[in-house]
Order: sequence, then structure tokens, then C-alpha cells
Amino acid sequence: MKNKRIWISKESRKSILKLTDLEKNDIMTQCQPLVELFKNQYITENPAKGFDYLVDVYTKWYQNYFYFCEKFKSEHPNRIKDEYEVKFVRLERIGKDRFIFSYFRHTGQWFIVTIDLTLKDCIEMIEANPNFHPIG
Repeated sequence: MKNKRIWISKESRKSILKLTDLEKNDIMTQCQPLVELFKNQYITENPAKGFDYLVDVYTKWYQNYFYFCEKFKSEHPNRIKDEYEVKFVRLERIGKDRFIFSYFRHTGQWFIVTIDLTLKDCIEMIEANPNFHPIG
């Protein structure tokens, strides 16, 4: 099967409206039940300390990008960092309740899954497909 590539013109991205803090908080509030579900499902009480383990799942904004993130902690002696963050899903706002849905692949690149989804559809897609869940 051939990989399908999706091209988005720069002109369409230039016309993106800036989000207000109220809009950002509303989107974060709608995603919070999914974040709590991931926390309950993937964060363990007594993790194996010899490996990196999941300590938190949360969301954050960067410009028009809304990320689902996970925070790992490391306690083994050869660690590079004590804690680090991994973003696993990205929603790019392209209009009023319209998003480009992407997930972070093992190749180190964002892969666009679909364009022009509502936030409700994005949340349902994340919840239904384990590929869009935390690595935990």
C-alpha cells in the first residue's frame, strides 16, 4: 500500500484565527475526562524503577497546537535526565471547532491522520484507537 501524502497550502494556514484564553480553556476542559482516563489506565502505583516509567498524562498548548503529553521519570543509574516529556497526539486548530489530527510516530515525525475534524470527533478517535494512547 502506498503512503498517502497530504499537502496543505501555506495560504490556508496563514488565515488561522488566534485563540483566546477562554477558547483554549474550553478545549482543555473538554479533553480532561480523556486525560483522567489515561492516568487511571496507564500510571501504575509501584512501577519498575529499573526502567523509565510514566508519572503523568496532561495537555498543553503551543500557538495553535494542542498536545496530549506524557511525562516519564527515570531512576536507573545510567539515566540522561531524571524526567522528560513526550508528546503523542497533536491537534492543530484550523478554524472554529476544526482541527488537523496528527500523532507522533516512532520515526520521530508527526503523521497527519485526518484533516477538518471537530474536537468531539478527535476525542472519540483518540479514545477508540490504542495507537493514540500513551506509551505507558
